[in-house]
Amino acid sequence: RRKSTLLVGAGALVLLVLCLQYNALGLQQQQPMQAAIQSNAIDALDKQDKQDRSRSDGGVKFVKSVESPVIVPAVVEDRDRGDSAVAAVAARVYVPPQRMAHFDLKGAAPRVPYIKKVFALMKQLGATGVVLEWEDAFPFWGPLESLATSNAYSRADVRDILQSAKENGLEVMPLVQTFGHVEFALKHAKYASIREVPDSPQALCPSNNASMDFIKVMIDQVMELHPGVRYLHIGCDEVFQMGECPRCRNTMRENLFLGHVARVARYVRSKYSYRGHPVTPIIWHDMLQHLAPQSMDEYHLGDLVEPMIWVYAEDVYRFVPTIIWDKFASVFPRAWTASAFKGAFGETMYIPNIKRHLENNLKWLEVMTSEGPKFKEGFQGIVITGWQRYDHFAVLCELLPAAIPSLAVNMLTVTNGFINPSLKGKLTTALGCAHSSGEGQNLGGSDSGVETNAMFLNLNSDPFLWDMFNRCSFPGVSFFRLTYRLHNAQREVRDYLHSVTKAKGWMTDYNVRHNFTSPLRIDELMMEQPRVYHSLVQLAHNANDALRDVFDAHTIAEWVEQRIYPDIKRLEQLAKDAAALKARKVWPRRPLPALADLGRLGISLPEEENVGSATDHPRPS
Repeated sequence: RRKSTLLVGAGALVLLVLCLQYNALGLQQQQPMQAAIQSNAIDALDKQDKQDRSRSDGGVKFVKSVESPVIVPAVVEDRDRGDSAVAAVAARVYVPPQRMAHFDLKGAAPRVPYIKKVFALMKQLGATGVVLEWEDAFPFWGPLESLATSNAYSRADVRDILQSAKENGLEVMPLVQTFGHVEFALKHAKYASIREVPDSPQALCPSNNASMDFIKVMIDQVMELHPGVRYLHIGCDEVFQMGECPRCRNTMRENLFLGHVARVARYVRSKYSYRGHPVTPIIWHDMLQHLAPQSMDEYHLGDLVEPMIWVYAEDVYRFVPTIIWDKFASVFPRAWTASAFKGAFGETMYIPNIKRHLENNLKWLEVMTSEGPKFKEGFQGIVITGWQRYDHFAVLCELLPAAIPSLAVNMLTVTNGFINPSLKGKLTTALGCAHSSGEGQNLGGSDSGVETNAMFLNLNSDPFLWDMFNRCSFPGVSFFRLTYRLHNAQREVRDYLHSVTKAKGWMTDYNVRHNFTSPLRIDELMMEQPRVYHSLVQLAHNANDALRDVFDAHTIAEWVEQRIYPDIKRLEQLAKDAAALKARKVWPRRPLPALADLGRLGISLPEEENVGSATDHPRPS
């Protein structure tokens, strides 16, 4: 009986572990790239603003006392304590050894002079390096020439960018996707044969020898222009399509993934070195999260790559629970983490929510403090990612100049291990802001030991920090200011169109379809249209001016088409509809003809009848 009890207990324990891993996998699968929260920019901004105002915990917190046992999130109040107290706190907080910013360049590469200005700013804020995800902005040549956009950087541009990074003391880590997210190559007919799924260019087939041949050439060209780098990020995240083609169908998915990663990593390590040591491949962690340590050990993954664990939401442990950290630490001696400063909370956002990004980065400091000791050699550093598109086919999300304040706030935070008013001078100096003697000093007080609503950045009332930074002079500030005007303009257009075509009863779709309305009412409804329309046209001109020094004409045109042009077209269509409605001088009697298309919905339509003119019936008295 005792033996049976022990067996039952052991079985229950095994079942519990399996359930926990399954739950962790489920959470991971619910978290697509960049933790997309909203799909509409205006609604996203409104929704986030409401959420930020209603949160009971106030979001980012101040640690009341430097003697407090709470170290991170380290938003430390410095009132009346002086530099020595701040130094005492700084000695206790966690600062990642490497603090890199990630720049996603696909399909919209900033001008080289602008990148140089951003690098100089990063140096001021304490960054140690940059991760450059070139994708189709890289000047591929020879057999890969078709991968580069027609407006990609030249090889001279790449050397110029890398030289600027060197001059600013920034280590460069190039990123090349080598498994999933290879749409920029697989979309071409030339490489369609190495797709995992014939109709989709998302991932390549790991069992096709031509795939590895292609990857080698791509890596070789990137590394040729990046001599002397210590790391090469080989991507390998979100391989959504795997084990589906005839070659792969009979192999376990985990073996397909691990075998491919191991082949790519061995190629990099065997061919490229830095000061006598192999170049270290880095991979995103998400495809490893559900794998058993034994499987990873079988492919010697701990000796081949270093994982970069990415979570862009505020609750890091929700997506990478403790059990996953324990597993990774048992396989890998070192690891990296990745937060975000833009491109994480909605595919069509045009301004980053700095409050949420700061909470994410502060949470990462806490997690790294707790989980770092589990790894034999600790964490290598943190990369603050800045996505420009969610994948190759997606529209632009937040452009870099709109996200400079977010990059500055978050880089300053991870550089110091905390954020508080003592860092205000560094922040405002870096961003070229005018100093205000009293701003941010009214911190208030609380007996609870935690301040929740007194942060000098005013994140609860303005999570995008439009008000704080609109008078600064950082690179791209004119476009940062323009996003505030865009936000207001889009809200005005949305409200106006809703009022005219939905809330009022004379220009609805029904009125337009039947050309039946009151001309007097049309005049009333259209009074505001010229003003709203011309404000949008002016905004488009201003956007062109604000972005001229940042992007080329292709990117500017794309952004205007995605963000402003649709509302201009809606307002123009409204004017056309109004003109057509007003052109009518006589109107038919009721009932108006039923819409024939309703028949396919199963609606009974009235029999055809002769419809007379509106003058057939005298006006009722």
